[in-house]
Amino acid sequence: MDTQEKFIHSGPHYPQGDASQYPQGDATQYPQSDAPQYQSQPPMGQYMGPTVQGQQGGKWQADLCSCTPCTSCLLAWCLPCLLLGETSERIRDPSMKTAGMINSDCTIHGLITCFTGCGWIYGMLKRSEIRERYNIEGSGFNDCCVSYWCSCCALIQQDNEVKIRQRNANPIAQGYQSQPGMQIPAPTYQPQH
Repeated sequence: MDTQEKFIHSGPHYPQGDASQYPQGDATQYPQSDAPQYQSQPPMGQYMGPTVQGQQGGKWQADLCSCTPCTSCLLAWCLPCLLLGETSERIRDPSMKTAGMINSDCTIHGLITCFTGCGWIYGMLKRSEIRERYNIEGSGFNDCCVSYWCSCCALIQQDNEVKIRQRNANPIAQGYQSQPGMQIPAPTYQPQH
């Protein structure tokens, strides 16, 4: 699902005469200038607003077996949902100025873990999202294996990776800018003689 295209066509256009003199059927029979036009659309599910990208490409820069800092290690072991939520917030805002302790990603991960014990699946999805966002080499299979067998280490690696990649990135914070209003010139009165 790299790209989706939207079909825009208002129907056949007959330059001269009536429609009966043109063959009916698929669009390939119409003159070249009347062929259907396609307009490129962004991939489904992709947020197209202002985003923070950070460094792109390459392999994972953070080591999978690095359990530093100690706070991340403790969070990953005791409350992995908080670390996953913190990582998601760091992607949105590298400065962490607007970050809350509990967000939607934290809640979803926590509920899945409590009710099914399969929180690693949500961690795997977030890992894939990070890998795709920063164009990190890897595969879905690798994400699945790492998230299942080493879920604590995977969450720490993801958090450290986002910290590394977002080091020089700043959020795009552009407030509302009002548009100039429409102005209608006052009517001119011309006396009639």
